[in-house]
Amino acid sequence: MQFSRRRFLSLLAASSAASLASAQVQAHARWRPGPNDIQPGDAFRHGVASGDPLQHRVILWTRVTPRSSRQRIRVKCVVALDPSMRHVVSKYQAFASSSSDFTVKIDAYGLKSGHTYYYQFFAMGEASPVGRTRTLPRETDQVRLAVASCSNLPAGFFGAYGLLARQYNLDAVLHLGDYIYEYGNETYGDGSAIDRIPEPNAETVSLADYRMRYAQYRRDHHLQEAHRLHPWIVVWDDHESANDAYRDGAENHQPGEGDWQIRRAAAMQAWFEWLPVRNPWGRRETAGRIFRRFRFGDLVQLDMLDTRLFGREQQVPMLIDGVTSELLVSPQELMQYLGEMNRADRQLLGAEQENWLYLQLAQAAERKVKWNVLGQQVMMGQLAVSAQGLPPGVRIPLNTDQWDGYAAARTRLLNMISAQELENTVILTGDFHSSWAHDIAVNPYDPSAYDPATGAGSVAVEFVGPAISSPFFVDPNPELIHSLEQFALYNNPHTRYVDLQFNGYMVVDLDRYRARAEYYHLDDVLNPDSSETLAAVIETTSGSRTVQRVSGRVGNAVSI
Repeated sequence: MQFSRRRFLSLLAASSAASLASAQVQAHARWRPGPNDIQPGDAFRHGVASGDPLQHRVILWTRVTPRSSRQRIRVKCVVALDPSMRHVVSKYQAFASSSSDFTVKIDAYGLKSGHTYYYQFFAMGEASPVGRTRTLPRETDQVRLAVASCSNLPAGFFGAYGLLARQYNLDAVLHLGDYIYEYGNETYGDGSAIDRIPEPNAETVSLADYRMRYAQYRRDHHLQEAHRLHPWIVVWDDHESANDAYRDGAENHQPGEGDWQIRRAAAMQAWFEWLPVRNPWGRRETAGRIFRRFRFGDLVQLDMLDTRLFGREQQVPMLIDGVTSELLVSPQELMQYLGEMNRADRQLLGAEQENWLYLQLAQAAERKVKWNVLGQQVMMGQLAVSAQGLPPGVRIPLNTDQWDGYAAARTRLLNMISAQELENTVILTGDFHSSWAHDIAVNPYDPSAYDPATGAGSVAVEFVGPAISSPFFVDPNPELIHSLEQFALYNNPHTRYVDLQFNGYMVVDLDRYRARAEYYHLDDVLNPDSSETLAAVIETTSGSRTVQRVSGRVGNAVSI
């Protein structure tokens, strides 16, 4: 029987709607946990999570481990004002079943804006850990966001998640993709020596494969703590499906691995099941739509984007070796590919998402929002080199998977930001397994269009965060790393900071006067209890559209 993507996604949306509807119908049921509800056990081995916070509601998530695959499990949830769960404000009920891999989402509504809440699930006579979450504020003068990406289980431990969890005063955690990796062991990281071999120990292709991989990741105690203590706002990148994915395929989707659209839909379904995101409603096609908006009063508008699966055209091949500077294609092919990357209608976001984003930016301008923040996957700042034989001013991008491979799409976005006279646009980026800070200009290599001394000509700024555990180099050589960092700074005048060595995470702090990125780096990703170092603090002041390195630190990390 043929099983189309449209049919697959419509069934996904229908089953999700039924699950959440049952939860809301049972909300505020008269129930309190009794002694038989809170016996110790293993039902909640994957922890709890919250996400997609709005002013008056937030998604609460858990997964109940069933005793048999045919079970339909009644799950109760309580929301309270205190961690002892005595001052209860809401109660909900839902059902976990095999149709959603026994995951449960509650869209907890009727909450107060800018408030901290605690929540707990009950099922099969057992109680989950108590989670903590927070709704978005109606008014605020400060927003503090952690930024994470690229957690590769066999490449190292998730200690960065545990340290991130201790950042007590966060409004939310932004995860910018590569929450899981699809590879088997020894493909991109060997977990044999540290007992972190992926499950299944093969590439994830089917729905069952992706579900098993998420289940393994969610047993990690560092990741569980980060989910338990903070609400998350999440988008996917490529490894949640396959490396270098785009709308109609992926570099790592090979012949013999089935139909791409079926694999893509399976990856999407597992992602929606296992992460605390609000399931999309509306037309059937919106089941794969993850771009959405979050408002923190008039201080921050956060637009989360999908630069991966929704509208991206296929990448052109890599053109040059970033270490040796050798061309990887013929001179004739090089000019052809450069022409394709600069094609006026080339798409990274897709026309629908692009129009949606332009509308959000226009509305932010009307509302006089102080900071426009874009959470997205691939680096926007240019990373290119000149080469002999090229016309003057023509450069070769080192990474055609990032915005450099879609130059016209970047130019359209920057022209839109300029047209709306948006002074404070901050782009937050993952994917690149390294730390960067950029001024974002249409052509930063043209001295008449961009002045690195003053930042004149810059339209926005970008903070690129390090990976949780994925390496930039598989076999790092400190001398080579240092030389490449200096090469990047010398050849890219808009690049103000780069670190290619360390894993970790960022914390971005925004107030009425400046947006500041704190780069926290792990001392050793192969140590599960690694300490961290505040490696750099980079900020942009309101109206400046340029970044600079500063000293100091905002806020304090505390133990919970």
